[in-house]
Amino acid sequence: MFEGTESLHAPAPAAPEDSGAVLEIAQADAFYGKAQVLFGISLKIRRGQVVAVIGANGAGKSTTLNLVTGRVRPSSGRVLLNGQSIAGAPTEQIIARGVGCVPQRRRIFPTLTVLENLEVGGYVRRKDKAGLARTLEEVYTLFPVLKKKSHMMGGILSGGEQQMLAIGRGLMSDPSLLLLDEPSMGISPKLTTEMFADIRRIAATGRTVMVVEQNAYAALSIADYGYALENGAVVLQGEARRLIHDDYVRQTYLGA
Repeated sequence: MFEGTESLHAPAPAAPEDSGAVLEIAQADAFYGKAQVLFGISLKIRRGQVVAVIGANGAGKSTTLNLVTGRVRPSSGRVLLNGQSIAGAPTEQIIARGVGCVPQRRRIFPTLTVLENLEVGGYVRRKDKAGLARTLEEVYTLFPVLKKKSHMMGGILSGGEQQMLAIGRGLMSDPSLLLLDEPSMGISPKLTTEMFADIRRIAATGRTVMVVEQNAYAALSIADYGYALENGAVVLQGEARRLIHDDYVRQTYLGA
């Protein structure tokens, strides 16, 4: 184990309240019906960071995102956005407060054009036409193929292009915190590498990014900090550059 990583073969310590954190989850439990799926989850993301949350299918990664977007209400613990509680708040309100989410499997609108998909993403800002135009140009600069294909139906794009569209749609609300749920799912290794480089470029614009991924190597390669989840609990956390070389991570997630 490298210095700077914290193992949860003893449970990881709760993240202390941090006024500099954009997002803070502290000792949160969550249930689906009577089944508990999160057990004392604690994590925090500071402004401008890319934070990777890695783990196998069913580890609790997507449920952790759902805590942030209001789709799941914690039964205990706190969920804070810029120091203010958002636990159980309506999703629309959370988006309006600066959270964007790119869901698993993209979920674009296949019968809408690329431009129309992007406009849907900016719905909460529909009165800010100048701001929307600036963000649209930012998305087109980040993903030039979307500008080239702006009048094509989303459903005929390739898998990689649909993922670009999903990320672009997430950016159209001009979020300060962008959440990405399994962005590498269904795209080739080459496109995965390019897409994660794009995520790093998004962070360079000043946005904060949380990415949950089964592809631990890709996510940690571009992240500042990482958390590993198993069975609904954090089992390891630390600087991403150290986690990627940690024996436990290598054996469990990287096949080494």
